Amino acid sequence: MKISLSKNSLVIACCTLLMAGTLARADGDAEKGKQLYYDYACYACHGYGGIGRKNLANDTSGILSSEALFIRFLRARADMNPEFPTQSMPHYAESSLPDDTALDIYAYIKTLRDDPPEVDEIPAMRAILESAKDE
Repeated sequence: MKISLSKNSLVIACCTLLMAGTLARADGDAEKGKQLYYDYACYACHGYGGIGRKNLANDTSGILSSEALFIRFLRARADMNPEFPTQSMPHYAESSLPDDTALDIYAYIKTLRDDPPEVDEIPAMRAILESAKDE
C-alpha cells in the first residue's frame, strides 16, 4: 500500500508520531557512539566530524532536537524514502540498529562541533598565502 502525503500531512504525521509514544530516556554513550558512527558508515555522508554532504555538527539538523525524534526518523525511513527519492538516508530497522546503539550514535553526534581554525593558524595555508605574495 502506497501512502501519499502532502508537506502539511507529513508535518502532522511526524508530530503525531512524536506524541503517540515516548521513547524511554536512555542517554547514549558518546565514546561508544564515536566507534559506531564509523562502524555504521555515518561518516560517508555526514563527514568524519559531522561536516559533510549532510551536516550534523553544531546541532544543525532538527532531527537532533530529541532522542525520540532521532529514533523515529531512523525507523521511518523505509516508509518515507519511496515518497521522497531525494532523501538518501538509509532505513535502520531496530533489528539492524537497536535503540541503545542508535542513542550512543546520537550522543556522539551531539558532541560534534564545526569550529575551523582561522586561515592564519594553518601552517600550510600560511605558506600558500606567503608564496602567492612573492609572485
